[in-house]
Amino acid sequence: MKTPFIVAALAVLAAALVPISGLAAPGDLYVSSSTDILKYGQDGTRRVFASGLNNPTAMAFDGFSNLFVGEFGTGSILEYTPAGVRTVFDTGLNGPSGLAFDPAGNLFVALFGENRIIKYTTGSPTRLFASGLNKPIGLAVDRAGNVFVADNGSGTIFKFSPDGLTRTTFASGLSQPYALAFDTAGNLYEADFGSGTVFKFTPTGTKSTFASGLNQPVALVFDKGGNLAESDQGSGTVQFLPSKFPLDTGLSGQLGLASEPTRHQFLNVSTRALVGTGDNALIGGFIMNGNGQVDDVVLVRAIGPSLTAFGVPGALQDPTLELHGPDGTLIAANDNWKTRSDGSSQQALIESTTLAPSDDRESAIYAKLPAGHYTTIVRGAGSTTGVAIVEVYNLQ
Repeated sequence: MKTPFIVAALAVLAAALVPISGLAAPGDLYVSSSTDILKYGQDGTRRVFASGLNNPTAMAFDGFSNLFVGEFGTGSILEYTPAGVRTVFDTGLNGPSGLAFDPAGNLFVALFGENRIIKYTTGSPTRLFASGLNKPIGLAVDRAGNVFVADNGSGTIFKFSPDGLTRTTFASGLSQPYALAFDTAGNLYEADFGSGTVFKFTPTGTKSTFASGLNQPVALVFDKGGNLAESDQGSGTVQFLPSKFPLDTGLSGQLGLASEPTRHQFLNVSTRALVGTGDNALIGGFIMNGNGQVDDVVLVRAIGPSLTAFGVPGALQDPTLELHGPDGTLIAANDNWKTRSDGSSQQALIESTTLAPSDDRESAIYAKLPAGHYTTIVRGAGSTTGVAIVEVYNLQ
């Protein structure tokens, strides 16, 4: 169990850093060639991360820095740990050509040879997500979980709702759309193989030219600094756009791209104070940095009655808890941790974290949060007062 540290303040809570392995650093760029995956460090060094592959065409990192690779030549999906240990995630597929993770950690795979998209969810069977496509090849998922696919054969970008039940045309009239990537503002970038162009689409679909004069662009990825890397299959070049600053040249093959995501850095924090009435609530702020692939999973607790056993006088006997988003919107509220505010049970979910409060009157909220700053508010039920602690745990 993670142990919180106590900070006697009501200001923004400090973040604790997680040590980062030297095996892979946030922002390192990975490039696939005909048989190898090359890793480019932020200091400009290049080394072979994996070899002996058969036409790896697509790559994507999960939230734990494991690299997933679609091997077109064998119809397999391979998984590499940050240390480079390889396992076969799945096989027997027909043309895995696009990989993407949604904020919940589900993996989507575009099957070029089967004209469909499949979805892998932890603990559930693989299922069909979308069908009836025409050579789907590039995938990207927005912050809301909508899945975008570059449908190469129809010259279209389709948008699917997170459940896959609703399909709309996001853009059409393209020339062999190949790869997709979102920036942090929600703009979508498309590598247009046939026209040698990278187009930029605003969230509402307004199209503009971001870079032109390319030679068969086949992959896009944003690095840690927000720079867009693009690979030219025709010229064997990986470069940064729009300046066309080259990272490497003379490469061969599909030239897929992936960027090592930023690791989750926040662990857990807490603060203790006297909870009064009205504006004299216990307020704590915290910032989640995310990791570029999946949302942070947090447990927020408001502890009161159990403090008495630790010799704390005047403990708040029935704390209530609110969690507010970056814009102040109420995300969730709780009073008595075993039951959600809508009356449904959350006891099993919270107990699975091993961080369940020891007193039924204490409050807790389990939430998945994107990067941003958040606010917690603790009050006493029925305008009661007393000493309480608010705690935030990052469960990733």
